Amino acid sequence: MKPFSVLMIRLLGLYLFLNTLFAVLPALLGPHLGEFWSAELLPVLIATVAVPMGGGVLLWCFAGRLAERLHGAGGVSDGASGRIPDDDLVRAGTFLIGVTLVVRHLGMLVGAYSTSGVVAYDALVVVVAGLCMMLGGGAIAGLYRRVKYLGVGR
Repeated sequence: MKPFSVLMIRLLGLYLFLNTLFAVLPALLGPHLGEFWSAELLPVLIATVAVPMGGGVLLWCFAGRLAERLHGAGGVSDGASGRIPDDDLVRAGTFLIGVTLVVRHLGMLVGAYSTSGVVAYDALVVVVAGLCMMLGGGAIAGLYRRVKYLGVGR
């Protein structure tokens, strides 16, 4: 379970970092870049950009330690302690992530089509990927199993 937790913590850190970066990148590349460095907006920029990006970096760097604190340092096997196997968690997590993607981006897809009459292809791709994640959890769990035991003489 610790490797799975490390993976999920690192993915959360990567999400925080990249989501914040992509949210502020268009404004930083725009023609009014000098306005961000004013005395009034600098604290807001630090609070809304630097803190989430720093938190993402910290989650990425200390994922192993956080997973060890979550699961403890003991070597008790999953079967003896009554814990849920990794494959079931991967299936459940994949389904929940797929549901989240479909719900968030279906609204964008319908909203773009109803207001302007054009199909938002980026939202359409995410909706299709979310549906695949919802319906194909077993395939992703199989891929996880292969990656987990990659290089281990089994």
